[in-house]
Amino acid sequence: MVKDTEYYDILGIQPSATSTEIKKAYRKKAMETHPDKHPDDPDAQSKFQSVGEAYQVLSDDDLRKRYDEFGKDNAVPQHGFEDAGEYFTAIFGGDGFKDWIGEFSLFKEFNEATDMMDETKEGKEDAVSTKTKMNKEQREKLMEMEKKRREDMMKQVDELTEKLKIKIDNFLLAVKEKHLDDFNRKLDEEIEDLKLESFGLELLYLIAKVYRTKANNFIISKKTYGFSKLFTGTRDNARSVKSAYNLISTGLEAQKAMEQMNKVNPEELDDFERAKFESMMAGKALGVMWAMSKFELERKLKDVCNKILNDKNASSKQRIAKAKAMLYFADKFSKAKRSPEEAEEARVFEELILGEQEKRKKTH
Repeated sequence: MVKDTEYYDILGIQPSATSTEIKKAYRKKAMETHPDKHPDDPDAQSKFQSVGEAYQVLSDDDLRKRYDEFGKDNAVPQHGFEDAGEYFTAIFGGDGFKDWIGEFSLFKEFNEATDMMDETKEGKEDAVSTKTKMNKEQREKLMEMEKKRREDMMKQVDELTEKLKIKIDNFLLAVKEKHLDDFNRKLDEEIEDLKLESFGLELLYLIAKVYRTKANNFIISKKTYGFSKLFTGTRDNARSVKSAYNLISTGLEAQKAMEQMNKVNPEELDDFERAKFESMMAGKALGVMWAMSKFELERKLKDVCNKILNDKNASSKQRIAKAKAMLYFADKFSKAKRSPEEAEEARVFEELILGEQEKRKKTH
């Protein structure tokens, strides 16, 4: 018996709800009450904040326990409640995948590049001097960003390699000690949570693709005494070139679309047309950012797989076992599905997240 059910009532769930049910409920209620969807409601922000506070408490095991036993006043986060908008962006912005993919930079590089371009425009008196100085500053900034990116990438690859080793070891131990059912239960619960993340399903499929490709290539190379590497290496390089080409094509298509949309004055559109226009703008921007992040993430995951499968400290038999564990994870991830309702929620949710990113960028 819980002392207070207000937070449960706000999210529309029972006090017995699981962590996944709480997360799904928050996702739904956050979208229903998001201020961008209720511009004429003066209480919209307050309702949105209440939903965020309810989730911040119920999603934290210690806070939830204190809330159930003693009520709201005794279940306040140590540093207070976070801003609903920033929390909304962070909670489904890919953080749940950190142990699998590291930092998901879907918005980070995009915002940094935009900020860099904005900075180069400040304090310029004419178009000629602006262009000259902007190019010089842009080159310097890009070199700094690229150096930092490479250093950060190497660090992430090392950290992710160790985390994946632990996951693989836990799987192999579960198989050996015949505890695979318990392992599967926990993995299935994690997948249910991960598919709710921003681009969650796409990320699961991407991880599955890389794991499957690298593991199969390794197993085949062992059966053919390494000769297949001549073929698989060439094929992987061709795929990388194709991915880079697709990234450039996506950027060019988005640029053309943006140029066309810039000719439209939103103030001249009615509410329906404006909503459609803004949705299209958000979709294009998300498409570009996703393509950029996907290309970088795929390279990072391949490096992680290579470090594990080419580890000379492990025997050939042990590395084959690790490859088969990767195939097991790939199979589980590739089977993740969303219902039509969840798919539509994901689309709307990602566009609202983009909106929060734009608002935060303008206020900083």
